[in-house]
Amino acid sequence: MELKRKIYDKLVKWKEESKGKTALLIEGARRVGKTTITQKFGKENYRSYALIDFNRVSSKLKSSFNSNLNNLDILF
Repeated sequence: MELKRKIYDKLVKWKEESKGKTALLIEGARRVGKTTITQKFGKENYRSYALIDFNRVSSKLKSSFNSNLNNLDILF
């Protein structure tokens, strides 16, 4: 049985307030359910979504992400 998490309600509120105009970065302690709740939120609230788990990507992708944080055309 999956427990409803408070963070899910906060994600829904973020979606309503941002109207799709901002990206979302979720960070926190290891093994607390960040990926699980993010996937659930994406599946239930969007036709498609991108999920990048920085624990599983190459150092080249991490470097590229950090280098392009201020250039949204390249980043997205």
